[in-house]
Amino acid sequence: MQNLQIRTWQISDLEDVEKLLKQIPTYTGNIKRDFFSKLYTGKVVLADGKIVGFVLYWILESEVEIHAIIVDKNHRKRNIGTALMASVIDEIASLHKPFTIFLEVSEKNIPAIKLYQQFKFKKVAVRKNYYKNGDNALVLMLKINPTEVEDVQRRKPEKTCQGKVPPFRNTRKETSGT
Repeated sequence: MQNLQIRTWQISDLEDVEKLLKQIPTYTGNIKRDFFSKLYTGKVVLADGKIVGFVLYWILESEVEIHAIIVDKNHRKRNIGTALMASVIDEIASLHKPFTIFLEVSEKNIPAIKLYQQFKFKKVAVRKNYYKNGDNALVLMLKINPTEVEDVQRRKPEKTCQGKVPPFRNTRKETSGT
């Protein structure tokens, strides 16, 4: 059994992360730019002290966007991707407010789709010919710490209001000070 450790990436991890990215032909980002961007957060997973995977994502207000989750091809089918995804979800859930996590995955990447389904991600859209090779991307979404308020805000006004919300009226009579 491997000794897994997940931690926030460090500058010394950049070379190993770049090597992992070469295994993924669909990644179109600029990892050096992303690494130094204040928008992105990255985590690496180490197996017996060696980087064997990473996740790259950003958190903006109430949304999280996962840009990449990659496991070395020689270390797949060992629950490393599961551990990375659980780490991100646990981090977001610990913030104790509602978030929606989004990601895109090639519709042909069945192992990744199964991983995301394990965490209850739902398909919300398809992006046709999204990747350089012409593959479609599935847009997946997961709600973390949802609240009923979100659902109430999406409701349509009742027919009694005829689709319009009446303006606020002050029922108190104003008195002038003169």
